[in-house]
Amino acid sequence: MIYKTRGIVLRTVDYSDTSIIVKVYTEEFGIQDYLIRGAKRKRSPVKSNLFQPLSLLELVVYKKEGKQLQTLKEARPEIHFTSIPHDPAKASILFFLNEVLLKCLHEEEHNPELFSFLHETIQTLDATEKHFSCLHLIFLLRFTRFLGFYPQGNYSKTNFLFDLREGRFTHAEPMHPDYLTGENSFLVNKLILSDYYSMEKLILSGPERKNLLDILLRFYLLHLPHAGNISSYKILQQIFH
Repeated sequence: MIYKTRGIVLRTVDYSDTSIIVKVYTEEFGIQDYLIRGAKRKRSPVKSNLFQPLSLLELVVYKKEGKQLQTLKEARPEIHFTSIPHDPAKASILFFLNEVLLKCLHEEEHNPELFSFLHETIQTLDATEKHFSCLHLIFLLRFTRFLGFYPQGNYSKTNFLFDLREGRFTHAEPMHPDYLTGENSFLVNKLILSDYYSMEKLILSGPERKNLLDILLRFYLLHLPHAGNISSYKILQQIFH
């Protein structure tokens, strides 16, 4: 059957001299792989250059149950990026988000709330003129809601140490090494209280942003060991330090 759906491009690989396979997180079906025959030909109705990392597209697709590789009929941009292609800092954030999604996202069924969150994140990155240097940190923290290990926001004067294994603040040092100092726990709490609409109020120094990124990636590795290391974080550290 033929369906219309919005999609977020995750990855494109060559299938032949003229064709490609695109991995897309769709609003209707979750993650799907689409074979696009002839996409690299000049006269192709569906051009390969549409499928840049995290592009937001409107798609017309064929869906056959039980088939791993689906077919795409039509594709066009839902939103044209206006600033990301021309801003090295935003492009680096986008590259980082893309790597995180590829390593952590394995949602095969449709999840409208998750699609909406990812869509909002990408739109916000493109639309925000200033104060976006913490967007990737807010994303990492809020993405854990969908991955199953969102931290409990129970920070207080007594619960001032963050237990990375349990994902909550505690009053005493745990019997393992995976917890944060009081200073770093305070930083995590600041992040928990932030969102995309209050990024300008999240004032962090370069070392603090680097510290939070290291903490969050450690948090991910503890709870998603199969995801492995996120290598593109080094680029962000250089840009935002």
